[in-house]
Amino acid sequence: MRRLPVVLALAGALAGCSAGGPQPTGPGTAPASSASAPADPIPPVRDPKNLAGKPVCQLLTPAQLAANRIDLPAQLKDVGGAPGCEWGDKEHTREIRDYVDTINDALHNVYARRATFPVFEVTQVAGYPAIRTKDLMQGTSCTFEVAVAERQTFTVEFTSLRQGLEEPCGPARAIAEDVLANLPPLKG
Repeated sequence: MRRLPVVLALAGALAGCSAGGPQPTGPGTAPASSASAPADPIPPVRDPKNLAGKPVCQLLTPAQLAANRIDLPAQLKDVGGAPGCEWGDKEHTREIRDYVDTINDALHNVYARRATFPVFEVTQVAGYPAIRTKDLMQGTSCTFEVAVAERQTFTVEFTSLRQGLEEPCGPARAIAEDVLANLPPLKG
């Protein structure tokens, strides 16, 4: 009776050979049914917008800045060769920073460094692919990287400086939505 399991195992192996030959198994090999590439974690941009050519300090309107209690003039910033802008308030309770990248695949670059962030989430802002990060779990700064077209990404960082530590991700998302509302469609 011990031969029956061996015969069944051999029959199964022979059936596998007749169905296209031996299939590789073991560490580092994928099952035959999942030979396709893994899905991209960053969805494609639908309805692209044009970020190129818009001055970074004009990504938010004066009314949008006032709604966020920003009452100091914009300050241009250079972030690794990319244009940026910073706003604050006289009471020194909040800061907003915007950066623009029209050269690199910024979302995939941030995704590749996901293990370095205590808070990391692939998400969407107003239907556009985005990544939300925080440098500290309980920190008062929150960043959204938002792709608006191929190789066109903007970053919004909101920092709460007030006592009581205002949760920063709600305002950061709302500001990113404001920027999106201000961008024209990409033509061509």
